[in-house]
Amino acid sequence: MSDPRDARYYRTWMSSRTVSRRGLFRGLLSPAKQAVEQTLSPEKTLLHRQCPRPPQAVAEPLFLQNCDGCGRCAEACPVGILSICEGKATLAIEYAECDACGACTSTCESGALDAAVMMDTGLRPVILPQCLGRMDDLCRMCEIACPRTAIFFNQQNQPNVDGAKCNGCGKCKLVCYHGDINLSLPHHDS
Repeated sequence: MSDPRDARYYRTWMSSRTVSRRGLFRGLLSPAKQAVEQTLSPEKTLLHRQCPRPPQAVAEPLFLQNCDGCGRCAEACPVGILSICEGKATLAIEYAECDACGACTSTCESGALDAAVMMDTGLRPVILPQCLGRMDDLCRMCEIACPRTAIFFNQQNQPNVDGAKCNGCGKCKLVCYHGDINLSLPHHDS
């Protein structure tokens, strides 16, 4: 019996073996997709930051995987608001705000911090009910100090925070001399 495969058969077979650019990227990115799908499993591992992170931290699952706790970011932080807690970089805005200088990102070699990620600590101000600005229009320190104009008071003297504008620098907390602003991570429904 003769072999029915001719040159046309082999040409077709070889053309199906070449990899397109789209196929290549699909193959390279499928492990990342699987990692995200695993985090969405019934255990519902959080995709959002579990604690405050440096301003250019990658997505939480990737951050937890990449951050090796070396401490270079904490050493590079000129205001000393970064530390290593439980082997990962964390942010504590108590005595200085994050000015988004990028020093932490430029020293990170693990890939946990990425210059392509928008500067955002993930923290958002929570203005307490006893805020003096709610009672009159004399205190507007947080609104005046916000470098991104994310805090504003409406006509009824109620403070509002524009979460899209806010980058979590913490300046509002530090200028509030009454201590009526806390910073917290937004709650996400899982």
